[in-house]
Amino acid sequence: MSSLTDQLVTLVSCLSELTVTIPQLNISLPVLELVRALLITYAYRTALQGAHATIGWGQGFLATVVMCAGGVSTVTLLRGEPLEILQTNRFWGIYGTTYWLMFSNPYVYPMVSSLLKVPAVEEFLTLADGILRNTAITQIGIEGVASNPLLGNDKWVAKLICGTLAGCGGGFWIDTFRLTQEHWTFSTPQFLYDPPVDMKASFASTLFYLVSTNTDLCDFIGLPALTQSEAHAWSALLLSSGLVYKSYINKINTHNRFNKDVPSTTTTTGDTTTTSDQLDEKKND
Repeated sequence: MSSLTDQLVTLVSCLSELTVTIPQLNISLPVLELVRALLITYAYRTALQGAHATIGWGQGFLATVVMCAGGVSTVTLLRGEPLEILQTNRFWGIYGTTYWLMFSNPYVYPMVSSLLKVPAVEEFLTLADGILRNTAITQIGIEGVASNPLLGNDKWVAKLICGTLAGCGGGFWIDTFRLTQEHWTFSTPQFLYDPPVDMKASFASTLFYLVSTNTDLCDFIGLPALTQSEAHAWSALLLSSGLVYKSYINKINTHNRFNKDVPSTTTTTGDTTTTSDQLDEKKND
């Protein structure tokens, strides 16, 4: 078990630290953040369908920012801390450029759409996105509560709330204000009556991290306690698995909806109704 944990810690750490260097600009960009920007802007344009050509640039980019950083920003606002996105220029560069490419370039969206149709590609990218989300859960959501002088390490409810919101808070704002629609409207958040998979996975990841790093609680239930890095790796796997499951379910629902929307072609002659398949068989006869 320890060997498997060590391998998982190494894998998550390597993926988290993976960067792409741009020598011309003398900067290095995190690969996981690029993947997240790509997935979110693609999902946003897909949700808009034909309306993507009519919304304003400001509206679209604001919605993108909320989708990408809504969770972390909500947590920092609740704790009275400066917004994370205001403390870095990299965020605006990555998400601004990705949004511009996805909505203005005629080749990027079709290319990404074709890429995601390749077997296992979307699942792999979703898994990578889960690792980045889990970093927000553990470092900003949970450990951020512990390091806040007004809260402290003993505020378990605050950790559970902030950790969960850090992993899925963007979805909360999207659902509340219908940000993926052309015209925004306020509505009752879905999580109040039917929590989405994102929230369930974020809650489970947060709870696992809290329990597995609590030595006294682990001794009480008879399980070995984990270090922060070990708990981070396993909770990342837990969250990523939930997001991949959601991606798989969405694919099935989309496929079923497509089959339902395609009408069968029929030809009626007198009292006889013949389908297009039967007509083909008659032609072959």
